[in-house]
Amino acid sequence: MKKVILLSFSLLITMGLWAQIYHGQSDEVTVRPPQFAGQPVAAVIADAQSINDYVAANMTYPEQDLKNKKEGTEVIGFTVGTDGTLSNFEVINSVSSEMDAEITRVLKQTDGMWIAGTNNDGAVEMQAEVAVACKIAWDGSEQSATNFKKVATNYFTRGSKFLYTKDHPRRALANFNQGIQYLPYDTNLRVMRGYARFALGDKEGAIEDWKFVKEKTNIDNLKMLADSHKGLDGYAELMAVIDN
Repeated sequence: MKKVILLSFSLLITMGLWAQIYHGQSDEVTVRPPQFAGQPVAAVIADAQSINDYVAANMTYPEQDLKNKKEGTEVIGFTVGTDGTLSNFEVINSVSSEMDAEITRVLKQTDGMWIAGTNNDGAVEMQAEVAVACKIAWDGSEQSATNFKKVATNYFTRGSKFLYTKDHPRRALANFNQGIQYLPYDTNLRVMRGYARFALGDKEGAIEDWKFVKEKTNIDNLKMLADSHKGLDGYAELMAVIDN
């Protein structure tokens, strides 16, 4: 009976997966990011299968993660070569080591199924990221699945309280880490985790978080967000990241 239950969960979870590709930006040249074609590519293919469809159809939720009720957003980065082949796989946000391996396994199957990105009409090697929200539908319905935004917001609120009012950056960091496991691209969580890291003496980690926000979240009001935390140590360093 246990195996049947796990298999049912796996099917439900697979159906509920989503994925997205993060594409970088360029200020001076015309850039087209890599595109997933869904089959071996010799030329541009119309009506291509989406990467989220492919991942959902080919991955299996790790049994150990089901047992431990592990959820979150798995983010895997990789390089798309000029011939559509993939290399340099990197785990950017981990749900578990088992999920790292499973999503990476599925993405490696898409080697050669990508249309290379271009730079001024020439094919170039580019970086891509795929984010997969790994959720469990507890009773088989979409409504029973975890609300990642709600969970991450609760972690953000608790983390901010520890940082602002309790002067406990280590516990604040633990909460921000948990929130980022669910929403790795959330600007508020990344900015505040940077402050917690800075308070713990991890200046390099703080700047890493702030650069992540600047480069990947495409937020327009980052400076305004930073200004709302002027009283925290690290504000000058955050502004330096924003201005560079």
